[in-house]
Amino acid sequence: MNRLSMRGIEKSFGAVRVLDGVDFSVRPGEVHALLGMNGAGKSTLMNILAGAIPPDAGTITIDGVNCTFSSPLDAKRAGIGFVVQEVDTALFPGLPVYENLAADELADVKKQPIRSLRREKERAAALLRRVGLAISPAKLVRDCSLHEKQLIVLAKVLSSNARYIILDEPTAALSEAETKRLFAIITELKQQGVGFIYISHKLKEVQEIADRLTILRDGRVVYHGSARGLPLEDIVLHMTGTRRAAAMKQTRAHGSDIAFAARGILIDKTGTTVDLYAHRGEIVGIAGLVGAGKTELAESLIAHRNTSGEWEIDGRRYVFSSPYEAIDAGLCLIPEERRKQGLFLPESVKTNITVRLLSRLSRWQWISRRKETDAADELVRSLGIHPPSPSTAVRHLSGGNQQKVVIGKWLNTNARVFLFDEPTKGIDVHAKQEVFSIIRALADEGKTVLYFSSEFHELLEVCDTIYIMADGRLLTRLPAAELTYEQLVYYCSGGEIDEPASRFHSAVEKSGAVHS
Repeated sequence: MNRLSMRGIEKSFGAVRVLDGVDFSVRPGEVHALLGMNGAGKSTLMNILAGAIPPDAGTITIDGVNCTFSSPLDAKRAGIGFVVQEVDTALFPGLPVYENLAADELADVKKQPIRSLRREKERAAALLRRVGLAISPAKLVRDCSLHEKQLIVLAKVLSSNARYIILDEPTAALSEAETKRLFAIITELKQQGVGFIYISHKLKEVQEIADRLTILRDGRVVYHGSARGLPLEDIVLHMTGTRRAAAMKQTRAHGSDIAFAARGILIDKTGTTVDLYAHRGEIVGIAGLVGAGKTELAESLIAHRNTSGEWEIDGRRYVFSSPYEAIDAGLCLIPEERRKQGLFLPESVKTNITVRLLSRLSRWQWISRRKETDAADELVRSLGIHPPSPSTAVRHLSGGNQQKVVIGKWLNTNARVFLFDEPTKGIDVHAKQEVFSIIRALADEGKTVLYFSSEFHELLEVCDTIYIMADGRLLTRLPAAELTYEQLVYYCSGGEIDEPASRFHSAVEKSGAVHS
């Protein structure tokens, strides 16, 4: 029978067994979801399939023929494609789309020593049509949106005649409309006989798109079967080993005084201005669809982007012209792209988590290694970072543990206002709850938290108050306890809001938190 099959796959790193006899298969024309918590073995299994690392034991067969991959090129030649989560790492931003799509052929000059730009552009246009992308092949990749880049990588994979395609968190940064378009493309390619391995932490999307699913826990298969009809709670039970009680929204008490306020903050990209405020110890959500301007607002609040306006923190007025000034005043940003903007990936956990504390850990410009180690050990222990070794390179941590490091570097600083931009992107359900616990603990200590997210269920679970954002504007400010998921979707999609948008503006003016 035609299929890709992995049998008895085992892999250990040192004394740690990551995969313990895993069986997995995918048929032509189906979507097979691969689920599991961070550290369950998903990435290792897929890296083995993609030829990046060898298995210790087990076999891979395609259509009944045994395959041995000694490199990613071997896997590609066998018909396996990999659309990675960080699509920018798979593209050349300074080159046009058609040259990116022809990059593999261009690298093999012996195979095709003479280039025809006309044929390359025609071939690129045909590949772009196949993935439903209506852009010019001559467009530079750096000028493309994230969704466009993702489809370019998919087209590049199809250009190598891939029959089985691994999709790693394909909708992590896509809007709802973009996700629907991607699913339509997947459905069309399924009809052409392409098989997909779909990895995602968005379980409702998995239920929608997947035909079968396999769940890993601690390197073993704990569930395999049809994706249809399996309740979400049962999926979580298989992933975690424990049945999670339904989330109960607890009403939190927070201060009545306004600890942070901003007026006339210019979002350079959208050309809009924003006013907002937050009380001491309050968790304030900024709810918006992908593309609403949430990241741009977060970066403007910390003066990372060209901006103007005025800020007030604990009654003191500021005008920031650089992130240095904003950080010095007590703001900090946990960015959406933690690997790009929040971490020094080749460096250790210790280096990353103490980087904001160097002035306290040094004397006469010499760092005290003992103080640095003690500070790192304390933060690693308090945050529950795994593995609990500060000497581990941060690039080897799971997404959830990397996020803890990004947060942890701000904990012993003078930060009073924490800006969290999509803080649960690409992390599993258990790690999400740990991040929520950290955020609640910060608020309980009297810190002010702004939580920027398009994950509306999360906003309702963790926030006290929610702003609705669309097209670069904050439309209204409402108590989270009075909102439902459906209302958030409706409002953020442009639905008419019952409360006038001026309500929160007048609240700021009456409070005197920001003066003209």
